[in-house]
Amino acid sequence: MKLIQLLGIAGIAFLTTSTSHAQVIDKVIAQVEEDVVLQSELDRKMAQIKSQIIARGTAMPTEQVLKKEVLDALILENIQLQMASRAGMKISDAELQHFAGQIAKQSGMSLPEFRLKLAADGIGYEIFLSDLRNEIMVNRVRDGFVNQRIQISEKEIESIIQAIDSQKRIEYHLGHILIQVPEDSDEKTIKFYQEKANDLRKQVESGSDFSIIAANNSDGPNAQSGGDFGWHTEDSMPTLFSDVVYYMDKGATSSVIRSPSGFHILKLLDKRGEEQHMVYQVNSRHILIQPDVITSEEDAQALLTSVREQIMKGEKDFADVAKKYSKDPGSANIGGDLGWQSPNIYDPIFKDQITRLSVNEISLPFKSSFGWHIVQLLGERQEDQTKEMKQNQAAQVLRQRKFNEEVEAWLREIRDEAYVKKVVEEQS
Repeated sequence: MKLIQLLGIAGIAFLTTSTSHAQVIDKVIAQVEEDVVLQSELDRKMAQIKSQIIARGTAMPTEQVLKKEVLDALILENIQLQMASRAGMKISDAELQHFAGQIAKQSGMSLPEFRLKLAADGIGYEIFLSDLRNEIMVNRVRDGFVNQRIQISEKEIESIIQAIDSQKRIEYHLGHILIQVPEDSDEKTIKFYQEKANDLRKQVESGSDFSIIAANNSDGPNAQSGGDFGWHTEDSMPTLFSDVVYYMDKGATSSVIRSPSGFHILKLLDKRGEEQHMVYQVNSRHILIQPDVITSEEDAQALLTSVREQIMKGEKDFADVAKKYSKDPGSANIGGDLGWQSPNIYDPIFKDQITRLSVNEISLPFKSSFGWHIVQLLGERQEDQTKEMKQNQAAQVLRQRKFNEEVEAWLREIRDEAYVKKVVEEQS
């Protein structure tokens, strides 16, 4: 709370300079909820904005228009800072200095050089830090409230992905089976052919060779080549196919598709024209022993050394030992199994140990920030996470688009709901 609040919202604040004299030092120009905006704040911000406008070489608004816009912005900032304060939001001095260092780095300067530059521009470092703290708090309170208002549907995500993919000219290599239905067939006959198509699809899904099934059963023109439909873009294949293929993963088989000519089964043999996002993953399991008042560091290491030797000799099963001894609540009950994961999610020491192992090898006991472990590498793979990457990118595009829309609405709402009284109106 500013000093002026202790003196009352009277439009003028006084600071005693002697026992017999008082000097006017500032004016309150707006009361905002439980706080105020001072004339000195408006004057400083006005000077800052004018300097930026001159530097950009753009036309300067009239004094009256600029003053109104700057005061409205200060009022809105004040409302958000009070919201942040009520939410208990704080920015530590260390965090503030970190952000200041980042700004200096982006400007191509060290922090001491940046401070000298601020001083040369007539900006005190403490004033800069105060403004920076306010900016961080405003951004965080805004992000927190606005993000809660944003809803993104799967349909919206797929629409964005499809729009992006259509510009990349992605090609699909398709396998095709057609079960032709004679014209003027009655419902019983149609059902017979539909059941035949469903049965063939089940055979493909269960692992039967698609090309053999196509060659023996398809009525399509590509039957003799194993149903190879060739490479197509979305534009060069029937719309009936493109609407289905777009959502299929490589190697997947479509559901049975009905058309005037009969029933179709598609298999996505390959895809090209899009950047694949492959992620290295490991399948591992571990046993964690955490030292405590009963178990010393030496005891934990010794226990793991002992059980490792017994596992290596075949005297004990890794999973059974994990269930009995491991203190990892997330994996102990399932034999220490950590599943398929990117090594990057693990503690750096744990990650380093995994990446040194061969498949089925068990590490020597080692200590991480969680305690003492032994870990066994069960497998390695490259996981295609292109679909997940595209979904995340589309969600980010949508969230940013909706965020910008919601921010405007949210700012109007909090301004309308706040008590604001301009004590001294802006002068032209």
